[in-house]
Amino acid sequence: MATVIDAYTREIVGFALSRRHNRHLVKSAVLDAMKKRSCLPDYFHSDQGSEYQSYEHADFLEKLGVKVSMSKKGSPWQNPYQESFYSQFKFELGNFNSLENDGQLAEVVYRQIYYYNNKRIHSALKMSPGQFYQLVTSRSTD
Repeated sequence: MATVIDAYTREIVGFALSRRHNRHLVKSAVLDAMKKRSCLPDYFHSDQGSEYQSYEHADFLEKLGVKVSMSKKGSPWQNPYQESFYSQFKFELGNFNSLENDGQLAEVVYRQIYYYNNKRIHSALKMSPGQFYQLVTSRSTD
């Protein structure tokens, strides 16, 4: 799984699932985020995984005018939103080894991301990321 998190709202704005964790998976998550938000971010921050360092990924973002930023090696605190999300996600997802197929796993992942975005109260926001996004966007249109 690859995710794109809006650093301001903490919302998962794009994600993709695949049997392989590679540049294609990451690009799919970025495209999903762009489709959902209908805009491009100013920055794309990640760790230094090979899929993020690939020429195809960096070139794709740079051609769109997105600045690429990466954490220093061995510095998970420089990517706190992803680290925090995955820590909680794995805990809340529970044991998925009992699932019978990839379809069931995908359904569980989609439900968990929906829950995270729309129902789960984020401690820093005091509301769900989706609620916070709605609040921020409604204020900007007033």
